[in-house]
Amino acid sequence: MEDVPYRKVAPKLVEPQSVAPDPDALDAAVGVVAAARRPIVLAGRGAATPRARTALLRLAERIGAPVATTLRGKDLFRGERCNLDVFGTLSHDVAVETILKSDCVIAFGAGLNKWTTAEGSLLEDKRVAHVDLDRDSINRFSPVDAGVVGDAATVADTIVEWLDRAGVSPTGFASADLAARLASRSPADFTDRSTDETVDIRTAMLRIDEEFPADRNLVFDGGRFIFHAFTMLHCPEPSAYVHTVNFGSIGLGMGNAIGAALGAPGRPTLLVTGDGGFMLGGLAEFNTAVRHGIDLVVVLFNDNAYGAEHIQFRTKGMDPAISMFDWPDFGPVATALGGQGFTVRNPAELDEALAALKNRDRPVLIEIKIDPDKVSDPGH
Repeated sequence: MEDVPYRKVAPKLVEPQSVAPDPDALDAAVGVVAAARRPIVLAGRGAATPRARTALLRLAERIGAPVATTLRGKDLFRGERCNLDVFGTLSHDVAVETILKSDCVIAFGAGLNKWTTAEGSLLEDKRVAHVDLDRDSINRFSPVDAGVVGDAATVADTIVEWLDRAGVSPTGFASADLAARLASRSPADFTDRSTDETVDIRTAMLRIDEEFPADRNLVFDGGRFIFHAFTMLHCPEPSAYVHTVNFGSIGLGMGNAIGAALGAPGRPTLLVTGDGGFMLGGLAEFNTAVRHGIDLVVVLFNDNAYGAEHIQFRTKGMDPAISMFDWPDFGPVATALGGQGFTVRNPAELDEALAALKNRDRPVLIEIKIDPDKVSDPGH
């Protein structure tokens, strides 16, 4: 045995690089784009850099296409005049109508999985060009007409150059009428079903999104609330959104939220969870956030049930009692763990809790009581 001095090893991380496309593959993709009359530019997490965003918007403007993202590319194009938001099973009515009318999808860094394509139905009767740095991602979930290996920005800029040389005209699919219809949509267009004892989950989502700092880390646990959260809560850039539900499980939110907060110091973290998920994976780790002084706000939607099971029992006309739980009020529990806790039963109490966030000096938990029989599907 021999003592040796410690020698620090420099990291060998290779920064992302521009990857030029193969000319033949690019030619096939440009052919798909040039022939389109109603194209859509779709971005996934693999095209979520500022440089790629600029290039994809340039391409969309060049060909007259609306833009959309996958869930994991969330909010990349927020604020753009013809932004369809999430493409797939989470799409709103105007987006679905536009997607169904389209004849071409140019996808960049998007997996094109069953949720993005609605089991392939949203790509039917369309030509698809798929651009990705990972060649194994192309044709993995959905067959495409042209696959190009390369980084999103370089390929998008090159497509624009080739279209300019060929004199291809814009399509006009991203029309003023579409922009007006998108601008007229309101996420608040619903009947609030809050009571003195419960809060409508949609009302709560809108108030939280409005009051919490816009420059945030956004983390969702799994739960019945999640489909509303996917579309009603926003983040400043896709990298600020932490996706925890690849396996469809609950209880992973708190650990990911703590990691997100430590990975982006100076940016507050918003975790949205349910009562079941918090009891499985969040309760003990809330104190971890307290001990480390993390700027974390946990919004806990409490329907006193395992919501997915509750839905199944109600749909089948069965007694849902086995899916129900008599939890303690979580607000006082959070306070006992060293944080600041609120139990919210109506919109007025929600406003009081949100107002108190401005003076937070420790992790906060806001428990919002919701009625398990009044959690509507997104859009209803």
